[in-house]
Amino acid sequence: MPVEKNISYLAILQIMKNISRHLLKTVLLLGPGLASAGLAKQPNIILILTDDQGWNNTEVPMIPSRADTRSDFYLTPSFKRLADAGMTFSQAYAPHPVCSPSRHSIQFGMSPAKLKKTSNRAVNYPEPFQTKAIPQVLKSIDPAYRAAHFGKWHMHRHPAQLGYDISDGRTGNHTGRQFSTDQTRHWPHDDPKRSVSITDNAVQFIRHQAYSNAPFFLQVSHYAIHLSAEAKPATLARHKARTPGKTHTAYWYAAMIDDLDQAIGRILDVLNELQLTDSTYIFLTSDNGGTARQYPHFNKPLRAGKGSYYEGGLRVPFFVAGPGVKPGSYSDVPVVGYDLLSTFAELAGSTKSLPRGIEGGSVKAVLLNGGKGAIQRPRPGLHFYRPLDSVLIRDGHKLRRTHRTGEIELYDLAEDLSETTNLATTNPILAKRMQTGLEDWILSIDATTPSPLDRRPTRNPRAGVKR
Repeated sequence: MPVEKNISYLAILQIMKNISRHLLKTVLLLGPGLASAGLAKQPNIILILTDDQGWNNTEVPMIPSRADTRSDFYLTPSFKRLADAGMTFSQAYAPHPVCSPSRHSIQFGMSPAKLKKTSNRAVNYPEPFQTKAIPQVLKSIDPAYRAAHFGKWHMHRHPAQLGYDISDGRTGNHTGRQFSTDQTRHWPHDDPKRSVSITDNAVQFIRHQAYSNAPFFLQVSHYAIHLSAEAKPATLARHKARTPGKTHTAYWYAAMIDDLDQAIGRILDVLNELQLTDSTYIFLTSDNGGTARQYPHFNKPLRAGKGSYYEGGLRVPFFVAGPGVKPGSYSDVPVVGYDLLSTFAELAGSTKSLPRGIEGGSVKAVLLNGGKGAIQRPRPGLHFYRPLDSVLIRDGHKLRRTHRTGEIELYDLAEDLSETTNLATTNPILAKRMQTGLEDWILSIDATTPSPLDRRPTRNPRAGVKR
């Protein structure tokens, strides 16, 4: 009997072991689904927005087959690290060629023209209508989201009014120490363009959210590389000793970008340290193209620079890394800054309609498909408008209309990246079709009517004239 009892006990142990093995397989198979059904939180989203950074201002080639689409002097290992971990968009655009309109557009997912914010002076008056900003949209998807903004704001409403829980407040160029707009001058500083202190705040916020296990949206808006130029003394000395390139020659710009790159590296480091890389999407882009005052070839091979609707003023770096994004990949799908709100909402799991009037589309499908596919927007193409001129980019072509003269320019961007050959007279049918599409959009958003909230007095040209 004792032997039989012992055999029976061993048999029971074997049965239990078999059951455990099958249960383990079941858990392994169903575990991720069960987690996503109830336990997993929404992804974290980080937007790093640089200031006045040209398309070719990193060591990463924006077009892999063209060496002239990367800097021949600037060293940016952290930018490269982000690109190697994710996707580089070759044809990415800022919503506008100057600061404040782009920042409004990114927050609300609409073109500056629709928001009636087509100049930097528009920062001085409120939005003409109420709409939700990025943090408000994310919190409507999951109230657990926490949002922070550190750095340059340059908008009318306070960040807290748009759903940010923590911020530096209503900051602007003055906060980042703008002493001069001369590209040939520079200043040494231990906290250049506040890149150190901004990053200190960002890192502290990330740590706090990691420990609280809450999903977060973090926007880090650097003052660099907006003028005036600043860099750490040691960084200036290091780049002054290097041999300059042919396109990029100013060692103080190389130093300022180096300090910016180090700040970005700290964000990547803390995500690795806290094991958040698998649950965090990182987007990095600029508010407009690079300044090209004293250095007209600053954005070469692109034409012109900040303030212009040519490619040098609009085309910007754009990198994304995160879960499901193929490392070291490229995409030539056109994207624009006002696509970010829709993209963040879809990444956060939105199943509801976005706020009325959104003009951007989600980049998620392209991100998770190796850079291939298309972005669905209410209207095809990318649209830009201001009183001076307007632009439509669609199907590889770009049309620019100068309003005062009525001049039409048409460029094939795939073949003529530098916009040197106007095809408007040789391809009049395409030019007319694109012009009609552009004008239809301008009418649909009532772009030409100034904001009713713009109360600035009209200057009387005869005022003060002595008789």
